Amino acid sequence: TYQLLVAVIELTGLAAKSYGLFPTVPTGQALGWSPASLWSPIRPVLKFSLSIAFTSSVWVMVTQTDKLLLSKLLLLADYGYFTLAVLAASGVMMISGPVSGALLPRMARLQAEGNEAGLISLYRNATQMVAVIAMPACMMLVFFAEQVLWVWTGDAQATEQAGPVLRLYALGNGFLAIAAFPYYLQFAKGDLKLHLIGSAFFVVLLIPLLILATMRYGVIGAGLAWLASNVIYFSVWVPKVHRRFVEGLHIQWLWRDIGVIVLPTVIGAALVHSVVNWPQERICL
Repeated sequence: TYQLLVAVIELTGLAAKSYGLFPTVPTGQALGWSPASLWSPIRPVLKFSLSIAFTSSVWVMVTQTDKLLLSKLLLLADYGYFTLAVLAASGVMMISGPVSGALLPRMARLQAEGNEAGLISLYRNATQMVAVIAMPACMMLVFFAEQVLWVWTGDAQATEQAGPVLRLYALGNGFLAIAAFPYYLQFAKGDLKLHLIGSAFFVVLLIPLLILATMRYGVIGAGLAWLASNVIYFSVWVPKVHRRFVEGLHIQWLWRDIGVIVLPTVIGAALVHSVVNWPQERICL
């Protein structure tokens, strides 16, 4: 009930603001309610809009199906530890996600202007920025999962049980944060065909793998399935998207825009993990 109330308030506020920003329509030019007048303005972008709606639905399925399935496959206690780990791992996506709100309109504008060089430059620079922001957070959760959970919860059992799952989901989310960039490129190009196919491929890959791994290895299997699905998608589908839209981009993007940032981050986190003697108390004065 509370969430419904918030959604209604949000919709009302957005509608009021949107109508306030609309330009004044001259007399006689207002759209009527005939089928022709309703459909003609949106027909040119209908296919693209439906593609976005479909991929958004698939994304909801991807992010929620594991929880739905695992609520049936795991014991309640294990499901609680799994939920705790997934919640902590979502911090990686919360850091990188807002970039798309600023990036997509700018990329679409450069594409509309025919500025291909500017589009690719922005794409690569944004990739580097997200890698700089998200990868240290990802590596923190990968190498120091137990310490993060201990500081957060103060529950030794939860830390022990959820730590390995957090490590796997955080690493999977790290791949996902970078793998989102080809979608931004497709959005700017106005062609989401490959994204539709890739999203369907990801779902078909994830769900059976998730069920089989969870039935065999429990909550750790769920984390392994999430990580494996994201690694396969990143390794197989992202290069295909790059080849389709910008020939020769992928290797430069992978090594110069991601590798030079991720590799030092991984090495640094590994060194800190092996050298630092962490205190056993949550608060060290």
